[in-house]
Amino acid sequence: MTSFNETAIISYVKSRIEEYCKEMETTTPGEIQHDIILGKIEAYNEFLEQFGYDRVACALK
Repeated sequence: MTSFNETAIISYVKSRIEEYCKEMETTTPGEIQHDIILGKIEAYNEFLEQFGYDRVACALK
């Protein structure tokens, strides 16, 4: 059973990943800003995996 705090944190992390995915759409692959955002998404996904949750992938457009 998960606590309210854990659920809230996981929800926040997933929301941030989704926001970063949208932000990444406005950048060009290879740009430093694109790579920075990609690194943040990867870090959040590693956090999710550490606590037994599935990774969140950006939708391809």
